[in-house]
Amino acid sequence: MIDCYAAAAGFILREVPMALLHPHRVFKTALDVTAEALGTMGVRALLLDIDGTLAEKHAPEPPPAIIAWAEGLKKNGISLFILSNNRHPQRVRRFGELLGCGFIYLARKPRKKGFARALDALGCAPGQAALLGDQIFTDMLGARRCGLYALRVESLDTGLWYFGLRRFFEKPFLQPKE
Repeated sequence: MIDCYAAAAGFILREVPMALLHPHRVFKTALDVTAEALGTMGVRALLLDIDGTLAEKHAPEPPPAIIAWAEGLKKNGISLFILSNNRHPQRVRRFGELLGCGFIYLARKPRKKGFARALDALGCAPGQAALLGDQIFTDMLGARRCGLYALRVESLDTGLWYFGLRRFFEKPFLQPKE
């Protein structure tokens, strides 16, 4: 696992323009992302990562505060869609049901196909959408490659054994760079 992550990070660092790795904005948690903040960016659709962003990696469903947050965004005209690399369709479906939104599991971020499918389902142009995630090499890179706003939150998964290694490679890109 360590060798795979290091090799992938090395490839990305050699082959990808560095600007594509930085988020546009950083928030402490998903709950800090408001409809007003999204509106100032012209965002009308928010794609959501699950693991480390909305909930810890193995949480079976979103916390009640996240469900209430999602309802508030939707009441203020923000469309939601889950775009997750998680490979468990039942878990991703459960998040979609509780948040009242569509979903794609095994999205294979940072590849463009999942982003395109999500935007198509929402009927939204890339410049009107943002992705909220916690990882640089999947979430931020994928969002920026596809022309979406890249919004990063602090990861909820800091206790995972590989978090330190991942953060080592991500550290130069954690903050916005204009």
